[in-house]
Amino acid sequence: MKKLSFLFSLFVLLTAFTCEDEPLEGEFINEDFDLQDFNPLLVGTWTLIEFDVDLTSITSFEGQDFVLDFTSEMVSSDYTLVFTETVYTVSGDYVLESTTTVNGEVNDSYLDEYNGVSGEGTYVTNGNVMTIDGSFLDFEVDGMQTGDLDINQDADFQLSADGQTLTFFQDSEQLNEDNGFDTNTMIEATSVWQRVE
Repeated sequence: MKKLSFLFSLFVLLTAFTCEDEPLEGEFINEDFDLQDFNPLLVGTWTLIEFDVDLTSITSFEGQDFVLDFTSEMVSSDYTLVFTETVYTVSGDYVLESTTTVNGEVNDSYLDEYNGVSGEGTYVTNGNVMTIDGSFLDFEVDGMQTGDLDINQDADFQLSADGQTLTFFQDSEQLNEDNGFDTNTMIEATSVWQRVE
């Protein structure tokens, strides 16, 4: 029963990230892009120095709750993010330590190595919010790749240390009700990048 409830929670968690009103495939280019949609202080090369994510998903069905907790943090990294005025690219390697807990019991704890990662996409900013088509980092939740969910994402960002440190905050809460299943998913993710001179 424990394995079944874990698989059920995982299925609901991963399906909660897709929204029918968001495009899942294709080129995501803002037709109205102008130079006010980017921050010139971002242009350049950044190296990843910290990453962590905490995810909690509570699924209720017929009066019973299934709670999935997932945590992941960076152990080591040789990973870069490069911004031009409209495009970002990522490349390199990183190692994450992850733990999955189901209904309060540790289900799995493991290291994941991501080698030879590369990707690209477009981005726009509005104040301190950046919208990207995809993600800067991918990770797995017990073998299921989060990078397979190609959706536009918003993240708050902050420049500090005289523009030498870039921090992204992606905190969100999603409610999903479907055929008697009520799922509340809360995500707190932070990545910290340092400018490469």
